[in-house]
Amino acid sequence: MSTEVRELRAEIRHWRRGRATARLVDVLSDAYVALLAVAMFGSALVNVVLNVRRAAGAACVAAGCLEARTVLPWVTGVAGVVLVLALARLFGPVFVSPAVDSWLMTAPVDRGSVLRPRLLGAVGIALVGGGLVAAGASAVAAFPGAALLSFTFSAALLSAVAVCLAALSQSAGGVVARLLTWVLVAAVWGGLLVLALGRAPVADPPVGSPAWVTGVLVAAALTLALLALAVRRLPRLRRRDVAAGGALAPGVSGALASLDLALAFDVVVAHRWTGHGSVRPRRGGPSGAAALVWLDLTRVRRSPQTVLLLVAAVVVPYATETAGGGRVVVLVAALTGFLTGLPLLTGVRALTRTPSIARAMPFPAATTRMATLAVPAGLLAAYGLATAGALDGSLGVDPGHAVVFGVVVGAAALAAATRWVTGRPPDYSKPLVTTPAGAVPTNLYGSAARGFDVLVLTTAPVLISPTGKGAVISLLFSLGVLGYLVGRE
Repeated sequence: MSTEVRELRAEIRHWRRGRATARLVDVLSDAYVALLAVAMFGSALVNVVLNVRRAAGAACVAAGCLEARTVLPWVTGVAGVVLVLALARLFGPVFVSPAVDSWLMTAPVDRGSVLRPRLLGAVGIALVGGGLVAAGASAVAAFPGAALLSFTFSAALLSAVAVCLAALSQSAGGVVARLLTWVLVAAVWGGLLVLALGRAPVADPPVGSPAWVTGVLVAAALTLALLALAVRRLPRLRRRDVAAGGALAPGVSGALASLDLALAFDVVVAHRWTGHGSVRPRRGGPSGAAALVWLDLTRVRRSPQTVLLLVAAVVVPYATETAGGGRVVVLVAALTGFLTGLPLLTGVRALTRTPSIARAMPFPAATTRMATLAVPAGLLAAYGLATAGALDGSLGVDPGHAVVFGVVVGAAALAAATRWVTGRPPDYSKPLVTTPAGAVPTNLYGSAARGFDVLVLTTAPVLISPTGKGAVISLLFSLGVLGYLVGRE
């Protein structure tokens, strides 16, 4: 062997050692940054939770407040599992990007090695997210240390089980995941109903009982078994099963990057109806502006869960009133109506996102918006009247005046929801603001607070002065906002 070949091989070995050392340094530096970030943000989060726990323990002395603290972790834990399952159903939970879908999912090869990291990543996120939510709620509820750890571990396992069930039912149309979602939603609603009735016969998790320990062990074994079964069934997933979530993720991330929550809502609604396939056409109906009202009624018939969600949300103000919320019940009732009433305003949203539809109508744009607001206004008014029973006790007024405040709640929720769905996208043709992230439109950051600003404006008079004058001023604010939003071009 010549001297040149030996020198070349020595240089290659030296280059390989240097490359391996550089990779190790990069991995160690990334791990150091990750651990430092976790330590900093984790310590800050723990400090906040401990301070809230201490403040809640000092301020929460009423019987209703103590009952609310007892029910809070159970309702929050189940609600966290519902959120994890809903997100898993929305995105897959196993999905691939459009690029991977175009070249890999069409090939006759085993796709398990590509889909396996995605499933394991979704399960890991569910474990961490569900555990953190449960830990925060149980810490605020003053659970003992052993009970807090046990409750957190149980909630994390349930979140992982939810993701595994969603992955197993992904190829079957999500029937199992859909049924489990409704069961868990019913459990959350039942917990709020128990609190609203003033009966909270729950306590800390029985950590030392054999039943609880057995349940935790069975849940852990079930999680591992479901995860193994889901991993084995990954190669059976078809292209259409994993492509929908991959097409949805870029749209949602782009909408959230622009802080346009209404645009993210549009993307999710379009994704839902794309997967729905087709609907049965409805013939007949009135003419003129009443045809738009008839269209909203048809939309409600096709999606009755939107009305059921609004009916079920009535229990939230009553639960807040039982917990001793006081005047805050008005804000909570209006906020709940605002959030649950958004799916009812898809017609107004379509007119806002596609102005050509409004221009094609044979009447002014204000008439078109008023017609599309008729059904949501009636339902939100009924919701506000249904919350009157919680307002009379929290505000200390008689039932007659409580009905007026119920109308205030419905009008505030409608004004806030209308403001949210009629928001305009960021306008890059206007003067921009220089930020570290680049040039930003002036209305970009304000879009994140859209709707909530009107909610605070319309409920502030009642919160400051819970009298007849305050109710009248609040109604005038709501009507003024609605008039402006309906009439503007």
